[in-house]
Amino acid sequence: MRIIELDKAPAEVIQTILRRGMRDIESFMEKVKPIMKDVQSRGNQALVEYIKKFDGADLKADELRVSKEEIEEAYRLVDSKVMKALKIMTKNVRLFHKRQLPKELRVKISPGVEARRLVVPIESAGLYVPGGKGRFPSVAVHLAVPAKIAGVSRTVLCSPPMSNGKLDPATIVAADMQGVDEIYKMGGAHAIAALAYGTETIKPVHCIAGPGGPYVTAAKMLVQHMVKTDLPAGPSEGLVLADSSANPKFVAADILNEAEHGPDSAGVLVTDSMELAKEVAACIDEMIGTLSEMRQNFIKENMQKYSAIIVTKSFEESVRFVNDYAVEHLVIQTKDPEKTLRMIKNAGTICVGAYSPISGGNYVVGPNHVLPTGGTAKWTSGLDVETFLKKPTVEKLSRKGLESLKEALVTIAEYEGFPAHANSAKIRFEKQ
Repeated sequence: MRIIELDKAPAEVIQTILRRGMRDIESFMEKVKPIMKDVQSRGNQALVEYIKKFDGADLKADELRVSKEEIEEAYRLVDSKVMKALKIMTKNVRLFHKRQLPKELRVKISPGVEARRLVVPIESAGLYVPGGKGRFPSVAVHLAVPAKIAGVSRTVLCSPPMSNGKLDPATIVAADMQGVDEIYKMGGAHAIAALAYGTETIKPVHCIAGPGGPYVTAAKMLVQHMVKTDLPAGPSEGLVLADSSANPKFVAADILNEAEHGPDSAGVLVTDSMELAKEVAACIDEMIGTLSEMRQNFIKENMQKYSAIIVTKSFEESVRFVNDYAVEHLVIQTKDPEKTLRMIKNAGTICVGAYSPISGGNYVVGPNHVLPTGGTAKWTSGLDVETFLKKPTVEKLSRKGLESLKEALVTIAEYEGFPAHANSAKIRFEKQ
C-alpha cells in the first residue's frame, strides 16, 4: 500500500486519487446510445439479443420475468443463515426509512391565502441491482424498502442473469420479501432502456434507481428527460480519517472493505501520524493474503491508481483533504470522533468510532447504502424514501385573498411584459 506525504506528492498523483474511478461519462453515453435506441425501436427482440451478448444467457422474451415457480425455488435454495440475515437487514432498514417520510405542509400566508405542499408517491419505480462482479441481495433490500415505504404502487426490479439464465436466489428472495411486484432477468444499459421506454412485455416506469457501472450510469443520464433518476452511484469508495489513537487493524480492515469491490474502487487512509500509516500498510499487506484471488487482483489494481495512505502535516490538513475528497463512506477513528464529526462537510455516510465499520451500514444498521460517489457528496445525498416521492404544491385563494395581492401581482406581471398574466388577476374583479 502506497504511503504518500501530501505536501511532497506530485499534483497529478493527488488529482488522480481525488478523481478516483470517475469515468468520462460522455464517452460511455456515446457507446450506449445505439443500445438504448435499439431497445426502444425493437423492444423484446433487441433486449434478448443484448442479454445473450453481454451475459451469455439464452432467454426467450417470455422468460425475462422471474416466474412464481422460480420465486418458490429461490426460497428453497437460500440458506437459513442468509435468510435470517436478510430479515434482520430488512427490519433495520425499514425502521430507519419509516422515519424519513415527510409531512404535508399547510401555510396560512395571509387572510384568504393558503399554500400547501403535498407528499405523493411516484406511481412506478425501476430498481436496478447490479450483478457483474457478484451477487447483491442487499441492494434489493436497500432499494425496495424505501420505495415501498414511499407508497410506490408498482415496483420493478431487474438484475443481470447468470449464464444459465437464472437470477441469484437470494436477490429474488430479498425482492419478494419486500413485496416487489415484478422481477426481471436483465442488466446493463439495455435494462435501463427497457425500464424507461418499455417493451412488449415490460411497461415503462416513472423512476429508475440503483447503483451500477459506467454503462448503467450513462444510460440513466440519457433517459433523465423521461424518468426521474437517483444519485450518481459509481465505483465503491471508502476513506478512513484517523489520528494516532486509531487501531491500525481496524483501519486496514475498513480500507480493504471498499477496495475489494473492484479495480476502479478506492480505499484511502488520511492521517497526520506516519507511525499509524506504516502500521496500517503492514496490516493491509497481511490481510490481503486472506482474500480470494479475484479480490486480491481488484485491490492490487486499484492500489496503483486510487487507493493510498495519505499522510498530512496536521489534523486540520487531514480534515480539509477529507472534505475535498467527499467520499461515499467515511470512517472516523479519532480520539474524539464526535468532535471530528462536526468538522465534516462532505460525505455520503459517516461511520463514527472504532466499532462502526463500513460493512455495518452496507448491510444491517439501517441507513441506505446507495450513496453518492466520485465527489458528488459535495452536492447530493444518498438514496432515501424521498427518492420515490413527489411534492406538488397547492395554492388556494379566496376573493379577498386575491384582492390583497392583486396590485403586487399585476405590477410584477406588467414589468416583466406579460399582460395576460396581469389580466388573469384583474378580470376576476371586473363586472361580468
